[in-house]
Amino acid sequence: MNILYPLLTMVTLTFAVTMRLLYFAVNSVKKGEVHIKQYRTYEGEFPPKLNSVRQHYKNMFEMPILFYLLCVLLLIQNNFNQIDIVFAWGFVIFRILHSISRIPNKDINIRFGLFVGSFIMLAAGWVHYGLKFINC
Repeated sequence: MNILYPLLTMVTLTFAVTMRLLYFAVNSVKKGEVHIKQYRTYEGEFPPKLNSVRQHYKNMFEMPILFYLLCVLLLIQNNFNQIDIVFAWGFVIFRILHSISRIPNKDINIRFGLFVGSFIMLAAGWVHYGLKFINC
């Protein structure tokens, strides 16, 4: 198996979260809950659901950046093995589950646990990469 598959799955998840944000943003304007001019500087009141969706979208460009970097390094160097793929899939699966739990936005404990799981997978991937790099 290739490290490219979890990478592309994460990209797909990011596009799905982006589409969800666009859907909520457009609907909030259509319903009159938000004026289009508010999007210039994000000032004023936004519906709580839209704020939650925006925060979820922003999260997709925080810790996942380190995942993308790790995958690209592994691909460029053609230096990945089954353990790297397991860590990558582990990260992606935790992020997918985190996104699913984020949609109803109800149980912060579940979301936090899934976040920690993704963090552990990513950290383990970086440690494994670093150990391989040191042992070259």
